[in-house]
Amino acid sequence: MRNARLTPLYAALVLTACHGDSGQSSARKAAARGNAPVFAKKGPTANELTVGMVGAVSQGKSQVPVELKFDLLQRPAIGKALEIAVALIPQISASQATVHVTGSDGLNIAADSREIDLQSVEAAQVYRSSIHVTPSAEGVFFLTFTVTLNHDEITESRTFSTPIIVGAVPGVAAHK
Repeated sequence: MRNARLTPLYAALVLTACHGDSGQSSARKAAARGNAPVFAKKGPTANELTVGMVGAVSQGKSQVPVELKFDLLQRPAIGKALEIAVALIPQISASQATVHVTGSDGLNIAADSREIDLQSVEAAQVYRSSIHVTPSAEGVFFLTFTVTLNHDEITESRTFSTPIIVGAVPGVAAHK
């Protein structure tokens, strides 16, 4: 009986001790009063947007702050068009970005896939595109992507390479 009478007293003490805090952060409380800005949660990161893609290997010593990732959307086969997803991730903003695509002998690049033009790219954003190539022989071939960024009245380039393996590769066991 005595505990039942003290329960409201304990509840009042607990509320007084936490100053009526309902779990809101001080930034949210201040924003509710109009004293401080509340920052919205960020969207997905570039890595989250390119899950499953492989980073292309940079050739040379270029320090242009840009990444290029790719993903083969089906298994390469002789004579069959192959779609390749490409993601450009600039680390700086630029007024224009251009990606020139070339391939080694044995890869025929579709005419509309030889160049990707992007206007006004923003830092840390992901710019996705697809290119189409048709392998004409078995073997290991390379696609070369030359990325050119125009920013601050400067033009800089960085070259990336990606391997395309067509058919069986000697010495590598097939996975089932």
